[in-house]
Amino acid sequence: MTSVQSITGEKGDFTAQVRTEPRYINEEKCTACGACHEHFPECVRFTPGLDHRAPTCMRYPQATPQAYSIDLEKCEDVEALVKICPAGAINPDDMAINREIKCGSVVLAPGADLFDPSGLDYLGYDAYPDVVTSLEYERILSASGPTDGKLLRPSNGKQPKKVAWIQCIGSRGIQKGAGEYCSNACCMFALKEAIVTKERFQEDIETTIFYMDMRTFGKDYELYFQRAKNDFGIRFLRSRPHSILQPEGSDTLTITYTSDDSTTQNVEEFDMVVLSTGFKTSEESRTLARNLGLELNRHNFPVTDGFNPVATTRPGIYVAGTFESPKDIPDTMVQASAAACMAGQDVALSEEKKETETSEPQLERNVLGEEPRVGVFICDCGENIGGVIDVDTLVSQAEKLPNVVVAKAEGHGCSRISMEKIRASIEEEKLNRVVIGGCSPRTHLAKFQDLLAQAGLNKYLLEIANIRDQATWVHGNKPEEALAKAGDLIKMSVSAVIKAQPLADQTLPINKNILVVGGGVTGMTSALRLADQGFQIYLAEKSNKLGGVAARIIKTLEGDDVQEFLTDLIKKVEDHENIQVITGAIIVDHSGMPGMFKTGMQVGPQMFYRQIEHGVTIMATGAVPNPIKEYSLGETDAVMTQLDTQKLIFEQPETVKNWDNVVMIQCVGSRTAENPNCSRVCCQTAVKNALAILKINPDARIFVLYRDMRTYGFQEEYYKEAREKGVIFVRYSEDQKPTVSPDGKQVNVSFIDPILGRDVTVTADALCLSTGLIADNDSTEELAMIFKLPRTADGFFLEDHVKLRPVDLATPGFFVAGTAHAPKLIKESISQANAVASRAQTMLARDSINLGAATARVDGKLCAACLICVRECPFGIPFINADGYSEIDPAKCHGCGMCVSECPAKAIQLMQFEDDRILAKLEELFEKVNA
Repeated sequence: MTSVQSITGEKGDFTAQVRTEPRYINEEKCTACGACHEHFPECVRFTPGLDHRAPTCMRYPQATPQAYSIDLEKCEDVEALVKICPAGAINPDDMAINREIKCGSVVLAPGADLFDPSGLDYLGYDAYPDVVTSLEYERILSASGPTDGKLLRPSNGKQPKKVAWIQCIGSRGIQKGAGEYCSNACCMFALKEAIVTKERFQEDIETTIFYMDMRTFGKDYELYFQRAKNDFGIRFLRSRPHSILQPEGSDTLTITYTSDDSTTQNVEEFDMVVLSTGFKTSEESRTLARNLGLELNRHNFPVTDGFNPVATTRPGIYVAGTFESPKDIPDTMVQASAAACMAGQDVALSEEKKETETSEPQLERNVLGEEPRVGVFICDCGENIGGVIDVDTLVSQAEKLPNVVVAKAEGHGCSRISMEKIRASIEEEKLNRVVIGGCSPRTHLAKFQDLLAQAGLNKYLLEIANIRDQATWVHGNKPEEALAKAGDLIKMSVSAVIKAQPLADQTLPINKNILVVGGGVTGMTSALRLADQGFQIYLAEKSNKLGGVAARIIKTLEGDDVQEFLTDLIKKVEDHENIQVITGAIIVDHSGMPGMFKTGMQVGPQMFYRQIEHGVTIMATGAVPNPIKEYSLGETDAVMTQLDTQKLIFEQPETVKNWDNVVMIQCVGSRTAENPNCSRVCCQTAVKNALAILKINPDARIFVLYRDMRTYGFQEEYYKEAREKGVIFVRYSEDQKPTVSPDGKQVNVSFIDPILGRDVTVTADALCLSTGLIADNDSTEELAMIFKLPRTADGFFLEDHVKLRPVDLATPGFFVAGTAHAPKLIKESISQANAVASRAQTMLARDSINLGAATARVDGKLCAACLICVRECPFGIPFINADGYSEIDPAKCHGCGMCVSECPAKAIQLMQFEDDRILAKLEELFEKVNA
C-alpha cells in the first residue's frame, strides 16, 4: 500500500518521499471477520492465480496488518459494501497520504514476481485447469487454501493419482520471455512439494519431476534430493517436455517428451501438472530502482558490488533477498541481516532516535495466593496441526480440565492478531496461568513469555505443549492417535502450570569484546564490520598469515580481482585500532556463558598461553580443498585441480596456450558415499577456467564431464557463453564415471557420450579436476569439542535453524559464517560475514545479559554437605558456605541440572523445572495406568 516516490540526499542524510494509497478500510477497526468476503466471495484472493483479484483483498491468512483492502474501481455497489461491515471499518472516503521520512540509509527488499506462463500455449496453463504453477500447488496444499489442504484437482475436485512437475519454467532462457538465469529455488521447491505430497498421501500418488539439471547445491540439499529418490520413490526424468495436451473427451493431461537415455518420443498421462515458475523483477521494482538512480543489470536486477552483494551503485542504498538476485529463504535471511549490518554503519543514531516503539511490559500482577486460573490457547498452525487433528475437539477436552477458565482455538497463535486476542483474554478473564498448545518452545517460548509480560503476568507462569513436533508431525498418518497424544500433552501442561511460581531473571554485565576464530575473508570481514562499530575484536588465526583459501583464488567468475581485494582487506584489518590479530593461535580451552566467555589459546612458535575474555564468538574457520587422489592426480603433471589450473592460467599462460585438448571432470570427491553433498563452487569454477583458457587459446577443445551443471543464479549466462564458444558439456552418471590413463605428458580420458551412446576417448593435454571443498576436520573437530558446538555429518558447523537462524549456532553467543558453515562463493561468504556481524550486534547492544531463571536453589535444611554437588558440577559453582550447607551462586549457575539429579537428599531444585511440576506431568501421563 505504501511506495517510495523518491529519495534525495546522500548516505547518512537521505530524505524519502513515500505515498500510502487508500485502503478504504480502517485497520484499527477491521477485525478480519470476513463479512465483506462472505457477501462478495470472489473478493478475497488467498490463492494467487486460482481466482480473480476483486474489490476486497487480503493476500494470505497471516497478513500484517490483518485487515482487508478494497479496490473501489472494481466495487459496483459501494453503499452495500459499507453496510456489510459489522465493525464499521469500511471508509469509501479514505485518501492517499504523502509523507517525508528522514533516514541515514535505505534497504530495498521489494521481493520479486513469478514468471507468468500464460500465453505459452504448449504448456496448457490457460487452457487446462489442472495445469498449475508451483505457488498455486503450494496454496492447494495449504490448510488456508481453496481446498482446506486437501489435494484436489481444480477441474473435478478429485484427488489426483499422478502429478508431474516441470522445471525451469521462466528460467534459463527456455521459454519466450523467460529470464536467462537460474532461479535458484525451483528445484528444491519441487522436491519439497513432491515429498509433502508423498508424505501426506503415502503411496497413493505417483510423482514425477521433469528436469534439466537438479540444482540442489545448498547445505545438505543433495541429501534431500537423494532422500526424495531413495526413500519416497519420486521419479526423476531428465527431459524438457515438448507439450502438455488434454485429448478431447479425456480428463487427464498428456505430456510429450523424450528422455535423455532414449531417442524415442514418449507420451504419458498425468492428472495434474505443476509448472515450477522462476523469479523475475516486477515492473514496480524496476520503476523504484530507476527512480532511486540505481543501475540494473541485463536481467533487470540491481547491480551490486562483487565483494559486497548487498551494496548497490548508489552509496547508502542496499538490497536484500530476491530483489538482489533469485534465491531461497536461508540465503534471503542471511542477506537481510547483511543489509541491516551495512545500513547500520551509515546511521549515526542520536539518543532520541535510539528510542524504540516497543510496548513496555505492564506492572507485574502479584498472583501469589490466588487460585490458579488457567487459559489454554491451541494453535492449528495451518496444515501442521489443524490438518491432522480436530482442534475444536482438543479445545473441548481442555475446557473440562481442572482450573481451566478459558480454552480457545487461535489459528496461528504466533501471529500478531492471535497474540493480541490471547493478551485480551488474559486481561479480561484475569488469568494467572497460560498454556499454549502449538509449536516447539525452542522457537516460540520467548515470544509467548514476552506476551505474558505485556499482559502483566510473570513470564514463567507459562507452559507450551509441543503438539506439532510431538504429535501431529510424528503421527500425521494416524489422526486419532495424534489427537489422543495431543490431549495428553495439554493435560500434562495444565497440571504442570498449576504448580508454576513467579520467578525473577538473573542478569549480569555483558563483555562486549568479540573473538573471531579464523582469519580468512569471512573472519576478516566480520571483524572489520564490528570493529568499525567500536567493538574490540580478537581475530585468531591458526596459521602464520591471514587470507585462507581465498589467497589461492585469483579472479571470480565475474572477473573481480580477488587478490587486490584480499590485499586491501588484510591491510584494513591489520591497521584497525580495534582489531588485534593473533596468528599462530591454537585454541585449547573455553569456559563461561554467553556474554561472559573465556577462551584460552596457545600462540606462536613458543606456544605461549593466552586467555581472551569476550562476550561473543564467531566461527569462521573456513574449509579446505578436498585432498582427493583420483584420476591419476599426483602421478602426472597433466592432471591437476581447478585451483592449480587457475594458477597456470594467470602465471604461465604460455603453457596454457599449448593445450589443444582440455578435459574437466566435475564432482570429484563430491556427491559420493564418503562425501555425499555438493561443493557448490565447482561448476562455476570449471566454467570460469574454461572461458579463461579460451581467451588464451581460442582453438582449444574443452570437454566438461558433469553430473548436473549447477551454475545457479546469474552464473547461468557464463555457462551459456561457454557453450556458445564451443565448450562441450558431456553428462556422466555416478555408476559410469570417466576412466583415466596417463600417456606420456598427456592423459587419455574415456567416457560414454550419452547422445552417441558410445565410448569416447580424448587425449588431453590437461585434465582439470573439480575437487570441491570439505570441512577442515583437523580444526573443526577439536573446536567443536572445546566450544561444545554441533556439526553436520560431513563436519561443518550446524546452524540453529536453517531458515529462521541460519548464522546462529545452537550454543547462545556463537555464530558461524563462510565455508565453516558449508561450501560457498566468496561473495556469499562475505554476505554471511556481514550477517553474523549484525547478529552479534543484536546481542552486544545490551548492557547486561539475561541468564534466565533456570538456576539451582539449595534448601539448607535438607543439605547434608555431602559434597556430591561440588564434585558433579561441570562449572565448579557449588561450595559449602560458612553455615555448613551447599550454596550455589545464581549469577554463575548454568542451569544444567547436574547437581539436582545427583543430590541424594533432594535438597536442590532447578527453578522452572521443580520436582512438583515434573511429577505433576508424570502423574497426569500415567493416570490411566495408575487407575
